[in-house]
Amino acid sequence: MRADEYTNAREAWPTPRTLVGADYYAPEVFELERERIFHSGWYCVGREEDIASGGFVVVDVVGESVVLVRDREGVLRAFLNACRHRGARLCDGSGSAGRTLVCPYHAWSYRLDGALAGTPNVADDESLDRANLGLISVTLETWDGFVWVTLSATTPPLRDQLARHASDDPFQWERYGVGELVVGSKRVYDVAANWKIIIENYNECLHCVNIHPELVQLVPLYKSGDVIEPAEPDWNGNRLAPGLHSFTPTGESGLPLLPGLEENDANAFYGCTYLPNLIVNYHTDCVSTFMLSPQAPDRTTVTCHYLFRPETVSARGFDPSPVVDFRHLLAGQDWAVCERTQQGMSSRAFKDGGVLPYNDRYVHAFHERYRALRDG
Repeated sequence: MRADEYTNAREAWPTPRTLVGADYYAPEVFELERERIFHSGWYCVGREEDIASGGFVVVDVVGESVVLVRDREGVLRAFLNACRHRGARLCDGSGSAGRTLVCPYHAWSYRLDGALAGTPNVADDESLDRANLGLISVTLETWDGFVWVTLSATTPPLRDQLARHASDDPFQWERYGVGELVVGSKRVYDVAANWKIIIENYNECLHCVNIHPELVQLVPLYKSGDVIEPAEPDWNGNRLAPGLHSFTPTGESGLPLLPGLEENDANAFYGCTYLPNLIVNYHTDCVSTFMLSPQAPDRTTVTCHYLFRPETVSARGFDPSPVVDFRHLLAGQDWAVCERTQQGMSSRAFKDGGVLPYNDRYVHAFHERYRALRDG
């Protein structure tokens, strides 16, 4: 798209409507999302390194508890987190699994491949079909170090979902080596807002001048309310101010740059939304993520991972605070306006929704992908 085509597209923008208010607060909509989006497709649950050899981690997939386990050979598996005897919750939190997972109720135990291992006080001569009473397996795939699960037996491969429902080509970032990066810091937030409001907020910058004064000094484009450089409309990055290289208040972090980046990446930032619940920010010195875990129509847990090269994290004096603290500042500003937006969703004024000007076009694109997932 040339600059004149960009201008023509803006002038021809039809100003579509947003989703309606009930889509953000109605329990029946949230239940529909649970079944048709979160439980029918791939859902990101964390990083591979979260699960140590011989360990387990319990994750919530929008109301369905799943336990991730890694055996001593390094094989990662996922199971529904319920004992096959009488349905008790099998595990909580995270920890070392040892050789088996043991139910805290009646002490039935399961090997790390899910097979039933022990049934105390149940005689061997009883007609108990032990071979078919192992833990219920959950399909799992990994990509770039992220762990994804699906509760559906008919979900296409993960790469198919990423290719169809990401906001940009998800496979163009290989130079960042995200699968080789490790967590150098982590923040968890409880946001009193619908998960879609958080994604919408990420995909526009009309709010940036008013909400993020520090950010618009770092990325001058955001002063215009847009997220695509008008002079480079076919490029999917954002330029930092001249001479700056990092997402910090000063534009520098003191951290080493990621190896293998292109010259064009030196003062650029890229962001991508991988539906339904992962946002990835590609920087010169780290990759940061937002993993959304919807808890209710009006509440979302957001886990932020800050990923660096292993040698950077292990280096003496490693200090990720310049990038982490700046992102934390921006996150707090965003969460406050997302929560304020949630408060307005049930107003009669928003019953039929709002409007989307041209600089909200990526919010509209998200709505289109969302409707395709929810309504088929």
